[in-house]
Amino acid sequence: MLAPVPTGLKVDDMAGVGVAGLTAYQSIQPHVKEGDKVFINGGSGGTGIFGIQIAKALGCHVTTSCSTANIELCKSLGADEVIDYKTMDVVETLKKKGQVFSLVVDNVGIPSNLYGQCHHFVVHHGHYTQVGADIGVASAIQHAGNMFLPGFLGGGRRRYQFLSLKPNHKQLVQLGQWIAEGKVKPVIDSIWEYDDTPKAFERLKTQRAKGKVVVHVKKNDIKG
Repeated sequence: MLAPVPTGLKVDDMAGVGVAGLTAYQSIQPHVKEGDKVFINGGSGGTGIFGIQIAKALGCHVTTSCSTANIELCKSLGADEVIDYKTMDVVETLKKKGQVFSLVVDNVGIPSNLYGQCHHFVVHHGHYTQVGADIGVASAIQHAGNMFLPGFLGGGRRRYQFLSLKPNHKQLVQLGQWIAEGKVKPVIDSIWEYDDTPKAFERLKTQRAKGKVVVHVKKNDIKG
């Protein structure tokens, strides 16, 4: 569960790598090879930011979705194509591309028909990895159907995986190496001191944070 921070890197930059970076790595690396096309649904969130860069580090062509305000961020991270979900129908835009994607990483859980329609834009041997989802009964039913409803009864027709993050030392070391080499860059939205933790949560609740929100843990002042 541990890996050393490479020399010269800041602890603040590395603070968000352990969960978001590792989640992105495990959602992508096992399913792709150099030259594959990947669609990342939700490229401007904590996991998506790492996902775009990891997919590029692995030699993939990356298409991602985000809001209008985050298009330039996603492009700066290396995304080859960006779908603005505010102005475009994500599913219909992907269907027009044909069966070209080897992997879909869904960090959002919407649109609700993304998995059900993915056979139109994912190759026959491709994968669909679910990372993020809305919390609620409707969402739970939707993802249960994704996992268990067969294609001939209206379910999806590509392999579906709901990612369960597993600690992995070697993968953390690889992420650290990529960051040291400049292939992956942590994006920090804001940094807060421990006493300002409520303000950090307020920032998260706006759902407008671009990158990780970092809190410095206060040192224990008790002696003896």
